[in-house]
Amino acid sequence: MLEGAGPFLFLGDQMKPFSTHRQQLSTLRTRGLKTGNGSKSMRYLEQENYYNIINGYKDIFLKRDNQGNIIQPESYIPNAHIDEIFELFTFDRELRNILIKYLLIFESHLKSSIAYRFSESHKETTAYLSMNNFNTNPQKTRIVLKQIATLSNIISNKVDNRSYNSVKHYIDNHNGVPLWVLVNYLTIGNMSYFYQIMTDYDREKVTKDFNNKFNREHNFSQLLILNPDDLDGVIKKINLFRNVCAHEERLYNYKTSDVAHRNIFNYFNIPSSISNKTLFSLLILLRSVICKKDSKRLHREIKHLIDDYSCKFTSVSIIDIMNEMGFPQNWESYLEAI
Repeated sequence: MLEGAGPFLFLGDQMKPFSTHRQQLSTLRTRGLKTGNGSKSMRYLEQENYYNIINGYKDIFLKRDNQGNIIQPESYIPNAHIDEIFELFTFDRELRNILIKYLLIFESHLKSSIAYRFSESHKETTAYLSMNNFNTNPQKTRIVLKQIATLSNIISNKVDNRSYNSVKHYIDNHNGVPLWVLVNYLTIGNMSYFYQIMTDYDREKVTKDFNNKFNREHNFSQLLILNPDDLDGVIKKINLFRNVCAHEERLYNYKTSDVAHRNIFNYFNIPSSISNKTLFSLLILLRSVICKKDSKRLHREIKHLIDDYSCKFTSVSIIDIMNEMGFPQNWESYLEAI
């Protein structure tokens, strides 16, 4: 990146004028941010973009009033350093890299279960293109039609694609694409809608797959019994976090809307004081739907990441950052034992 390739930012109806990296650092110093070695700080902005680093991760380092609102004009808390902002930026990147692995593991399990259970109930190869094979609730008719159109378009696009693919192979050789092939081209968002419109019977079977897997692997006195609405909430939550990771957006303090999964929280004895909108709540949900081995690995990787960064902040602490992530003080006791 060339020096001075800073972003244009809008302030009201006016666009903030171009400024060089040196000018950007000077502005940060006037707001109380320590920049230390100018050359090193310059490298941050050259490598990653001012907007991504500073605008993305400055908030926790800014002064706030008694109500918790950022004081205007912005000014940094005592001893805040640009190195810390960059460390938080890299911490978040590593956090995304860890999390996306386990979101994809769940996505694979979900696709496999839905494809198997739907095909078990509806034997025709392209049964997913018929309204009769989905929920008949009139309130879901629009979603059913939209989902069928989406699946049809995906097939059409793959057939028209110049490169050879499994969809084109099945159309050319078998005159239809089975669902267990098509799911490989569907997003977690597609699968979320698909699960919503399945018949109650099919939804129960998919949910039972996840219940059985968890209960086989755990010797708990109380069985985990998710219902379809619980799993629906898990899928929606995972879809939201999956999008954050895929688009490399800020993850550590990302919060979702209020997705109901109190049954899962109750099973793991999560206090009502712990938010169901944060990253930590996602870890609890993942514990209920990925295998025990993967759940242990996820816990271990998150712990190692936190340990690695625990001494890299001075003006704030790793505890402050974990609070933003929704982690309670005894967070490890709620995850799979390692």
